[in-house]
Amino acid sequence: MKIKYSMLLIMITATLGQTYAQYLVNQGADIRINAGTALVIAGNFRNTSDGSMTNSGNVIISGNWTNDAVAGNLLQGTTGTVHLVGAVVQNIAGTTKTWFSNLNLLNHAALGVETSVSSTLTHVNKSLTLGNFNLVMEGAAAINGASSLGYIVAAGTGKLLRQVGNSDTQFPVGTAASFVPVVLKNSGVVDNFGVNVFADVRQNGTIGPTIPQINDCVNMTWVITENAAGGSNLSVTPYWSAAIEGVTFDRTNCGIGHYTAGAWDPQPAGAAGGANPYFVTRTGITALSAFAVGDLESPMASPLHIILDVTALLEGPYNGATMTPFLNAGGYLPLAQPYNVAPWNYPGAENVGAIPNVNVIDWVLVELRDATSAANATGATAIARQAAFVLNDGRVVAMDGASDLFFSNTINNQLFVVIWHRNHLGVMSANALVNVGGTFSYDFTTAAGQAYGADAHKLLAGGKYGMYGADGNADKAVTILDKTAVWLPNAGTRGYKAGDFNMNGHVNNPDKNNVWVPDNGKTSKVPN
Repeated sequence: MKIKYSMLLIMITATLGQTYAQYLVNQGADIRINAGTALVIAGNFRNTSDGSMTNSGNVIISGNWTNDAVAGNLLQGTTGTVHLVGAVVQNIAGTTKTWFSNLNLLNHAALGVETSVSSTLTHVNKSLTLGNFNLVMEGAAAINGASSLGYIVAAGTGKLLRQVGNSDTQFPVGTAASFVPVVLKNSGVVDNFGVNVFADVRQNGTIGPTIPQINDCVNMTWVITENAAGGSNLSVTPYWSAAIEGVTFDRTNCGIGHYTAGAWDPQPAGAAGGANPYFVTRTGITALSAFAVGDLESPMASPLHIILDVTALLEGPYNGATMTPFLNAGGYLPLAQPYNVAPWNYPGAENVGAIPNVNVIDWVLVELRDATSAANATGATAIARQAAFVLNDGRVVAMDGASDLFFSNTINNQLFVVIWHRNHLGVMSANALVNVGGTFSYDFTTAAGQAYGADAHKLLAGGKYGMYGADGNADKAVTILDKTAVWLPNAGTRGYKAGDFNMNGHVNNPDKNNVWVPDNGKTSKVPN
């Protein structure tokens, strides 16, 4: 039969549902605190032997909490709250873990043993230092109130352990000097993940010397582990302050490095979000280890590889369903890109030994712009150009006549695409392109609003939209000069001609009457 008793050095019983003690040693008793009552310990608490505590109310303690019981149940399965209210750091220690239901940090605390919380951990501008011991948040236990004023100091080997499913879950961790939380989201199998951090970035992840490019990094490493290896698919979003950025770190071109297979695996660079704190996100993480943030001069980031899947139609050769490849069939298409002259002055060396696809309509010039909005996507924001082929269905493809275009660039803001053609009005995407699985896709043909600006492209037969024809001198406007200075001198000739507005290889009246006349007065809305 269990003997229930307690040793109290000083104990005073009050009349308002509260019991007071300056120092409490439980040597085997079953202490019960009922709902609506409180046990106030104005000193230390030590649980020994097979002592236990069942708390449905409140325990208010200003000293250390020590569980040295060899048996018994200290708070496991109970619903009450333990409030730490001391004036100096309070230790949660002992030879046996405690299962807190609710732990309220009104004072700084430190772990000396693995500890669990099953319901809520609340920071009231105070921190909990883990040292070399884990804090286990059981099931869906919540962490409230964490901020730069109070968080979980996880700079030793001890980790904050939490369950992560398909919703954002914050790990409010940091070192003693820096609050650097990380948010995890897991679209794979729900699992328990652990996080600790240290203020350095090392050549071998968690070991080895500091990397030479430390000044191009955020001076922090997040170490993330999972309980059951495999099955996870994480997005990882670390946060940091400007105070821990290297002196040459460029947060407009940075990424998250993932230490895997014996090396830092970089992320395509982009601009950090936020405003002190800053953040960046990396997705598709299926194996866990060390993570760090750096710029293009570090091993953490690489130029962004942009796969561009874009579709645009030209009015001239459009036949009501697709475009007819007259110039290709007539052998008129040049084998080298034609945009190396004014006004484009594009020096690219794109060329082919033979036109690679019978459905190639013509050459186009593709331009990428990086801007905060379409209105701000002026020529000054252009970051790349590439000559390409447009096929009869409007797909813009690379020199093999089939592949999407590929660029290696970084994006600081948003990505917009411009399509230029030698005798049609250029168009720019009205909306920023979105990265889906590494590919940026855009279809100009589906609606009037797909091209930036009012009346920026033409409604064609079949409900498709295409680029206005008859800009023979490529000055971004269809005017009388396109008729008198381009079409008229070309009239009656065949070949690859600027005055061949319908692009059938023959300059004649249909170019003027069917394309120039209805389009006269139209202008390109691509920002200068």
